[in-house]
Amino acid sequence: MEKQRIEFIDLAKGLCISLVVLFHIHSFETTTETALRFFRMPLYYFLSGIFFREYTGLLSFSVKKINKLIIPYLFFFLVAYLAGIVCHFLHFYEKGIIEEPFHWNMIFDIFTKLSRGDNIGYNSPIWFLISLFEVNILFYILRIGIKNDRILLLSAFLIGILSILAGLNKLPYFIDRSLIAFPFFAVGYYCRNLILTTKEIGKGKLYLFAACCFAFIYFCATLSEPTRDTFFIHYLAGLSGIGMILSVSKALNKLPLISYIGRYSLVVLGFHTFLVGPMRFIFSFASPVGQYILSFIAIAILMRFLIIPISIKFFPYFTAQKDLIKLPNKE
Repeated sequence: MEKQRIEFIDLAKGLCISLVVLFHIHSFETTTETALRFFRMPLYYFLSGIFFREYTGLLSFSVKKINKLIIPYLFFFLVAYLAGIVCHFLHFYEKGIIEEPFHWNMIFDIFTKLSRGDNIGYNSPIWFLISLFEVNILFYILRIGIKNDRILLLSAFLIGILSILAGLNKLPYFIDRSLIAFPFFAVGYYCRNLILTTKEIGKGKLYLFAACCFAFIYFCATLSEPTRDTFFIHYLAGLSGIGMILSVSKALNKLPLISYIGRYSLVVLGFHTFLVGPMRFIFSFASPVGQYILSFIAIAILMRFLIIPISIKFFPYFTAQKDLIKLPNKE
């Protein structure tokens, strides 16, 4: 029996993956774009923290996360390599449709580039799946030793703050990103009951709170770069952005297309980069803003009516819909 969906959470994920897709279509160097960077990915860590479960032990937990994160990562990695071959023979790079030339040795990126902390070619956004796996495992281990939620939250922030102060960068397999994002996951876990069981709040109050959050992160985005990059601003602005998206999602509850792609945001994350180049090429007749909007609409529609339905029907074990590796004991 399928679990009942929490609609505003699907909408929050849909809004977030929409921002990711829009960023990859075109990044405008504006204050608004800077503001969006504060919370675009942290929201995913936060939402994952909300739904953290220990299962029956570290083994079952690890297997579950391998099914949900590592197997999809390997699947999207191989699909990216095959897409690269197709683009190579269709001369997409020479035609300006894609931005990176194909190399046959890209198949080894998982051992070479990732070990240097670099993204893989053709499908860089899937780095997040590895990072989220690391965050889950680290949180589980920390949870074993720390039973008090407040101390656990404090420890998570200590890890994140020290990682920023240490200037961690380009660690193998995105460990630096995982450590810095760790507090967002912990806050999601700490606030899970508040987020999921809170009483109804008037839409006016939710929109007002969202507007205040946006005003704050917009102000943070206007700060000079050294000030903006401090751990205080990083976490406070990130959490404000998360609060903004959750408030808007709670007020709206559901937007059919956005909520749908939010429900299957992992599929969108893994496949959208294959469409970005072709869509920009197709809509190259439009202005930059028109190209931006038309490309997003086309990608969202293709995801809703073609790519997601095909993925969940024919590749459920590789898109986190079903478990490829069975748990020793069924949960």
